[in-house]
Amino acid sequence: MRTHEVSITRQAVIPGTPEAVFKFISAEDVLPKVLTGYGPLPAVVKTSENTGPWTISGSARLIHLADGSTVREQVTHFEPSKRFAYRVWEFGNPLVRTLATGARGEWTFSPAPGGMLVTWTYTFTAKNSVTALPLSGITQIVWRGYMDVCLENST
Repeated sequence: MRTHEVSITRQAVIPGTPEAVFKFISAEDVLPKVLTGYGPLPAVVKTSENTGPWTISGSARLIHLADGSTVREQVTHFEPSKRFAYRVWEFGNPLVRTLATGARGEWTFSPAPGGMLVTWTYTFTAKNSVTALPLSGITQIVWRGYMDVCLENST
């Protein structure tokens, strides 16, 4: 079975030491602080049902959004000050659920003048080739803004 992936990558230099920047971005309580919404995309209001420390691969949680929907997230890689990755599934939003089966996120960190260059790549898995086209449009227009707001809120 062929998968249809839709990816986007955004970057920002965030002031701070490698340890401080990584700790902030990968913290268990960070989502409501940085994912504050963009256009039609709702803010994260809280997380619940944590299955373990957010520093351990395999730990999962339920993310609650301002529109009342939820989504599940699980740590897939945790390498302090270097890389943090996760997967997302069980989209509660009907539109996203129609278009995608899941997603993966990856944050990488490298030294840069003024702090750390933070690179965030988000990859949706479209349900099929037909849903990949509208999902790509949403990703390149609206999701891009959501990611940019998150990075701005992280500085």
